[in-house]
Amino acid sequence: MSLTPDEISEVISSFSQSQRLEYILVGFQTFFLYYWPTTVATEVNLIWPRRWRWGKALFLINRYFPMMDHVANILTSFRVYIVLAPKACTFIYGTFQLALLVVYSCSAELTLLLCFHALLGARSMYLAPIMATYLALTLGVHVMQIGLYAEASRTLPLSEVDRELGYACTWAGKISTASQNKRIIAGYISLAKALCIFALVLFIFLVRYRSQAGTFKLFHVLRRDSGVCILLLTAIRLSGALLGAFQPRFIWYDIPAIILDGLNRSVVPVLANRLLLNMWRTQDPEVRKTVSSLLFDPPRPGEDSDDDDEEFGDRPVELVRYEGLGRRRAPTREANERVPQRGAGAKLAVENGDGV
Repeated sequence: MSLTPDEISEVISSFSQSQRLEYILVGFQTFFLYYWPTTVATEVNLIWPRRWRWGKALFLINRYFPMMDHVANILTSFRVYIVLAPKACTFIYGTFQLALLVVYSCSAELTLLLCFHALLGARSMYLAPIMATYLALTLGVHVMQIGLYAEASRTLPLSEVDRELGYACTWAGKISTASQNKRIIAGYISLAKALCIFALVLFIFLVRYRSQAGTFKLFHVLRRDSGVCILLLTAIRLSGALLGAFQPRFIWYDIPAIILDGLNRSVVPVLANRLLLNMWRTQDPEVRKTVSSLLFDPPRPGEDSDDDDEEFGDRPVELVRYEGLGRRRAPTREANERVPQRGAGAKLAVENGDGV
């Protein structure tokens, strides 16, 4: 294989950029690989016993579809020292990367919207327009990019350079001007969707947290209602939409775009599942009612172990006298009033402003 000096320089530059992108993606994939085995016990104990409802379906999609996407990405984009047919590369990219990415990206956003609905405690009739708006914007984004998806998945017979470097596929890498223009339009639609979600987040914060006095109490309520997960999810989605809307053209080796892509593929599904679990474990009666009717069936006795420990673990056991065999003297009302509140009762009293 003989190359001209210009071709050698181009190969070296492309290989160097590809290596940087691989290192970035490996970092995100390692994070997701670490997350999965460390949470298997939680999945088996809390999710698998549940009936098939929206919460369980979304959780499993967020958990296993990214894993299949990572495997497909390694096969088609990393140096694996195997040879795949061009049609196989196109099929793997289109089915296990593009299609799965669209599905679990929508799954994470649906998780966010359903949890918003639960936090608001709104009626089911208000969920329909939210979902209709989301569906219309999402379809607009992906319908506009069908041509781009088809062109991005085009492959060529494996080149000698890629064979020597260890890559399994050679991509055509040509995007037409029409597809570039449609991608920009899709970017603006995606930005509109992200801004709508961001506005909904602000509205929820205004409704739920406007009555909270004090910074520390506000932080406590934000932590209780998974405010950190919600803010991170919204920030990642909004950043990706801004980059997609104002990026002038499709760039293969774009470091900021690759970082945001890694966040969307590895971090967003994890945050979505954490949000689902926190909604299931919430102690807010209105939120739990909505979660039980829409996402998960109610927890069975003994499943919500963390809350049970918090509520009863620190409560002292009062010794009572027995007046006779099989007879127990009930404590008087005055004695009951002198019993100090501990655990969940004390927390509830503090939140209501009562003395403990």
